[in-house]
Amino acid sequence: MQKHVSKEELLNKIEKSAHDYEREFHGCSRCVFKALQEHLDLGDADTLKASTPLAAGVAMRGETCGALLGGLMAVGILTAKEDLKDVDALTTALGAGFRLARRVEKEFGTTNCTKIQTDRVGRFYSLADPDQYKAFISAGGYTECSKVVGRIARITAEFILDYLEKNADRKQKP
Repeated sequence: MQKHVSKEELLNKIEKSAHDYEREFHGCSRCVFKALQEHLDLGDADTLKASTPLAAGVAMRGETCGALLGGLMAVGILTAKEDLKDVDALTTALGAGFRLARRVEKEFGTTNCTKIQTDRVGRFYSLADPDQYKAFISAGGYTECSKVVGRIARITAEFILDYLEKNADRKQKP
């Protein structure tokens, strides 16, 4: 993590990185994850690759927002454990994911890709359909989705930084 910058500067960098990745490369889930990965040292190349098919509402289906899913992957890396028997870790990771999803829902009114897209560009475009994909681009879809991606990356980064701070405080107390 970058210690030489303020929290606000770090959040701004993460938001801008995610926004710019979405504008240039697309794939909301991986763009959020890549920005978090690069600025908060989370995951690895395989994790980034695994985030890719979650874009556009889970494999272009318009379901749960892919940007949120990329953020949830980062939260999972931080809060979950490899031990499937560790019920406390499961509860911690699920609780953290729930809280992040609620923050995104509060910001956008939903966590549903179709609804967010409709709110932002006037209707839902199935990115799996080549003609609708072209129409999405013409309607400014990547301009609007880049804003959403940047904002969700920022919300997730703030959530992660708060989580790390809170847990560091817990470890220091006797």
